[in-house]
Amino acid sequence: MKMKCEVIRDLFPSYIDGLTSEESNELIKEHLEECRECREYLDDMKEDIVQENQPVKNKEAVKPFRKLRQKTRRKIILAAGGAALACGLIFGGGLLYYGRSWTAESEDVKMTIDAQGGIATLRFAPEKKNCKLTAEAGEDNTITIVESKQIPFAKTYNPNAYWSCTFLDENTVMGIDGQNMDFREDQVLTIKYEDRTETISIGELASRALENPAAQSEDVKMTFDKDDTGTVVLGFYPELMGVSLKVEETGENRILIRQYYDGEGEPVENGDVYTLRFSGGNRIQKENGEILEFSEEDELIIEYQDKEVEIPLKDLWKGELSEELMK
Repeated sequence: MKMKCEVIRDLFPSYIDGLTSEESNELIKEHLEECRECREYLDDMKEDIVQENQPVKNKEAVKPFRKLRQKTRRKIILAAGGAALACGLIFGGGLLYYGRSWTAESEDVKMTIDAQGGIATLRFAPEKKNCKLTAEAGEDNTITIVESKQIPFAKTYNPNAYWSCTFLDENTVMGIDGQNMDFREDQVLTIKYEDRTETISIGELASRALENPAAQSEDVKMTFDKDDTGTVVLGFYPELMGVSLKVEETGENRILIRQYYDGEGEPVENGDVYTLRFSGGNRIQKENGEILEFSEEDELIIEYQDKEVEIPLKDLWKGELSEELMK
């Protein structure tokens, strides 16, 4: 019986697939009627075969979904490619747009000149937002002001353009390569804009640069002294090493405190004084002996680079100077 069951079971795969002969089928059926174990074995085998065939059926079932996924994937690829192309076009267009430059219109540029200590500096500031300027030096003392757009989200740099030169004296300018160059009195610096050109005398730049500037008020310490004869002495002393101060009369009851870069020794040795000689309560004696009367409203004006200080003459006569003024 055991041997016969094994033989019958070996035939089951062909039997299920319909490959066995009529005679073999009759033998198998007769055996199955008598053998419960083989019937269960055959049922299990059929169930296994159904499960094995199920993925094949599922493959057929998912073909539409597979096609759908392929279409979706194709759309995604096309969309990604389109997005990449669009980004490339935008980026390329941005480079073309922000990389473009042009000669600036004069109305779009504000020029200022700072000249002191032998150095003349021209600053060109853009009047339009998100723009930057460059100063391109050419031949024959020519500067072209070029404008371009600032790239958004990039690190912000100074949008201004600068040009400067150092004068050794009123006839000599220091060259970039260390070779000093002489210039004529009639030579000019030409600034080119899109709509016009502007010229600046190099001689005038030299004069302004070589002229010693007025002192900053915070760099000067003022002192006050008055004796029994009515003589008032105002002292002006530099707070910076290497600087000396000079008092210049620029008008009636007006003085300018100018600084020079030739100070040696301690700052207290490099100051200057201004003297007023009062004669009575409302008169001042000038250096030439002339007596002038002053009113309650008359003031001594002290000029600095950053501000003017006004002191009533009657306060000087009385010695009533505020602590803020003496700082």
